[in-house]
Amino acid sequence: MKIERYFRKQAVRLFNEAGFQSSLSGKKVMINTPVGVKSIKLSDAESMMDIVKRFTALFKPKESIYEEPPDVVAMNKSGQFPEEKLPEGYAKYILPNTFKPNIANVKKWVKSKKFAGMTNNDLVNEYNNNFGRTIETLLTPKQKEELIDSTAYKISRKIWYVGRRPADMTDKQWHDMTKSMRPREGSYSSNEKWNKFPYTESYPYRSGS
Repeated sequence: MKIERYFRKQAVRLFNEAGFQSSLSGKKVMINTPVGVKSIKLSDAESMMDIVKRFTALFKPKESIYEEPPDVVAMNKSGQFPEEKLPEGYAKYILPNTFKPNIANVKKWVKSKKFAGMTNNDLVNEYNNNFGRTIETLLTPKQKEELIDSTAYKISRKIWYVGRRPADMTDKQWHDMTKSMRPREGSYSSNEKWNKFPYTESYPYRSGS
């Protein structure tokens, strides 16, 4: 039906205006999602604008500082996150512009480790800071999943742009050594859209939170 094609074309327009690469393929609306993200669950109750806003919040979030995952997560090992046996000084480093941690693996760590000890209020505050909102109620399962997705995406993206220092270097030492290695804006994903790109040489490297 012509009306269905009209709405599909409107969806493509809205996603493109939000900075995504979107196109029609037959009866499907195709969207370029970041590395490691193959599908997103949608709700029948969501309007097209709701969907675009959710994608924008997930894949174009405000930048922040996040606790960095251990080597077993960042280097795509087993994904079971056992306690590391080596002394802290032996932690591996990741140079900028060399490695993109798998988002699915980082999501497991965020859910099972980073958020595991947080209270409901902690999670609400994290959600509000992350998405620029001011909700006061408990997070819905959908909102919690959005928070996990967005946090994992930002961790992976930060490691791509500024790397990750080993434990035996200070933040300043790592910054001085690697600041000239940082890749160009938009090199992590074709879906990136920055109002002000933070990861230039002048960005002071900070590990963890």
